Amino acid sequence: VDLWTYILVIPIFLQIVSLDTNSVKIIENVPDELATEIPRVYLQQFTSDSSTIFRLNKKTWKRQQVRRFNSAESSTAILGGPNNLSSTVLQGFTCTGVGLFGKGQINKLVKACRRKGTKKVSLVETQLTCMYNHIRGESDVTSFSLYPPNVLLYYDYSLVPQSSCRSYFEELADADFSVFSSVLSYKQTALFNNARSCLGITNTSLNADQVSVLGNMCCMLDGSYIQNSDPSILEKLKNCPDLTDAQATAIVTLLTNGNTKYGSDVSKILLLLLFLIPRAPSSWNGQTLKDLGMLPLYLPSTFYNNFDKVSKCMPERNVKAKIRKSIQSKSKRAADCTVGTISQVTISDPTFPFDYDVNQFNSCLTAKTVKDNFDSITAKVDEVEYLQIVLQKLQEAYNSTVPEDQVQALGPASRVATTADISSWTITQVDTLSSLMNSSNGDWDSNLVSNVMYSLYLAVTGNTLGRAELNAIGGSNLCSLDVSVIKTISKQSLK
Repeated sequence: VDLWTYILVIPIFLQIVSLDTNSVKIIENVPDELATEIPRVYLQQFTSDSSTIFRLNKKTWKRQQVRRFNSAESSTAILGGPNNLSSTVLQGFTCTGVGLFGKGQINKLVKACRRKGTKKVSLVETQLTCMYNHIRGESDVTSFSLYPPNVLLYYDYSLVPQSSCRSYFEELADADFSVFSSVLSYKQTALFNNARSCLGITNTSLNADQVSVLGNMCCMLDGSYIQNSDPSILEKLKNCPDLTDAQATAIVTLLTNGNTKYGSDVSKILLLLLFLIPRAPSSWNGQTLKDLGMLPLYLPSTFYNNFDKVSKCMPERNVKAKIRKSIQSKSKRAADCTVGTISQVTISDPTFPFDYDVNQFNSCLTAKTVKDNFDSITAKVDEVEYLQIVLQKLQEAYNSTVPEDQVQALGPASRVATTADISSWTITQVDTLSSLMNSSNGDWDSNLVSNVMYSLYLAVTGNTLGRAELNAIGGSNLCSLDVSVIKTISKQSLK
């Protein structure tokens, strides 16, 4: 949503919601593009009639909203199959939601999530691992082109036939390697080692074919690979969500040393830029910087000095200044709070947090404000990225160890927690388990519950899963218990 929408449309949106809080009426009145702003509290009174399902499927949603009002799975029959579900509805896929579905239907849902470009389905690690666990036994699991590239990240590589390993990595090329959590980040190294073996990579000099097959995996490469590889690697690096200083230095080296066919001559370097942007130098302008993607944000100022040497072929002589201005402005937007520091007064404003994009929310919100106003903030904020920032600030406020009374008060915000977040929580009491397992706050990811939360509780001397604990966990969360943990439960606890 752009600035003008915030200024002109949001007040009207608030009026629409205030006129009638019935969920069906709200989705009838709120424009499709503004549906992401509907608070989740208004998304839980829907019927499953066809008109409602079709209307919901047309709108743009956030993941947490979809989980609140309906699972992506329950709409398939009315819409004629998973492929007719919108991408923003499909992002609501949950293990709990597909629990009663047959293998064939789940397989179709997973395949429906294989979309590209603007229709790409945004999925997080817990959803991806769940999907893989459901499809791993399917006969076509090695037909890699049928499944979302991000699901392939979690494949058991030992089950990938060596005769088709190249096909596997060709499909993996479009995956987003940044989805790995810190707990599973080791898979990045394992994937590259397997790719090296499959593609016959024996040194740090990658040819064009190897670069093409690796695709987005190039974002994981260190500087030695980047500076010695085929220049086509630059196109792959433009897709990276971020670059390290070492990678940026290697990019400059690739552009300026004599190890490439372009040599170190500045005019030849410009030819390389033309390779990335097929346009004559005489037409270079501000748009050129945008076309270069993220690369200009990482190149040092010394590199741009070279542009002065070829200014005769560049009528727009202030290109270097524009590049630097672009870098400074983007860096400032990410680092400085320009909208206004978030205070108790700010939070109480009816329009909060509409004035803050994710970067500004992060920059303008202090750890102390989160600590002092946690309930008020989470009552207003329900977007995943924003809630994750709140949880990070909460960790900061308590020096990385969140006390038990605060953990008990996390409410719906707990459902966006990562493994790292949960690891910082203090969980020693049954009451804490009961608060965290409150179903009114949404569904938990079974992996987080079984592998992290229960482990924290059971790590406390004297703690076991007795009758009180089992009652606190309750419902479908009991299904996430590891077999080893189940074996420790006494018969008396089950009576």
